[in-house]
Amino acid sequence: MNLEQVTRWRDLGSKIGAAFCVIALLALVDGLQVHFREPANVVKVLAGELIDLNGELTDEADSIKELTFVSNSDQLKVVFEAIHKGYFLGGDMWRGRLLVGSGIAPGEYSLTVLPKRTVSPRKAPAFRIIVFPDALSLQKSSSSQIRRLFGMSAFKAAAGCLPGILLAFGAVFLLSGKRERLMAASGKAEIYRVTRAEGGAEIRFALGTAQGISPGIRVFIYNAGGQQVGIATVEESSPAASVAQVTTDQEIKVGYLVARQ
Repeated sequence: MNLEQVTRWRDLGSKIGAAFCVIALLALVDGLQVHFREPANVVKVLAGELIDLNGELTDEADSIKELTFVSNSDQLKVVFEAIHKGYFLGGDMWRGRLLVGSGIAPGEYSLTVLPKRTVSPRKAPAFRIIVFPDALSLQKSSSSQIRRLFGMSAFKAAAGCLPGILLAFGAVFLLSGKRERLMAASGKAEIYRVTRAEGGAEIRFALGTAQGISPGIRVFIYNAGGQQVGIATVEESSPAASVAQVTTDQEIKVGYLVARQ
């Protein structure tokens, strides 16, 4: 590939990578906002489902054998798995699985978990179990745009963008290296650092003694539109890079092009 082709493919890779980043960010925002729009005690299910459940305890319990549950449907049951401390406030919590009977009718039900012996005046928090008639109605009820439209978790959608991001920016990295080599072979390079100074600027670019650049040589500076905006005098050179001083009233930016005489 020539320089023009490499530049075109590099720019395309950058746009694709940026697009994947935007999609991933929007998916994360979509997934996070569900936690603010849907109360923590609302559980949406289908008949016959088995789902993980986690809740707060109003009284201490030493083991899951001391826990029980109360529901207004005999088709809802909880299998307790553990008692643990909350992640943020450190209160006692329980973890288990909710078994939804296959014969339950669509509708809203309540379920409360509490110790068998409770003395706390605080009422145990109740779960609102909403049973939907089919998977499509459950999907359409979600606060997540992605789940409503595509039937998948917003966080899975964000994770699915990761391979695209890595591939796109990996390609950009490789193409950028090839572009630098092609430009260096023709005596050109992009400015990668600009340090402002009184009466001008100090610039650094990836042309060095390997490309015939040495202290005292003058190089021309071109902006993104290809117009000459200054002339710089090389002060230091290594095999792969150089430092030059520019005296010009025009602003010199990173990304501008340097070309030897």
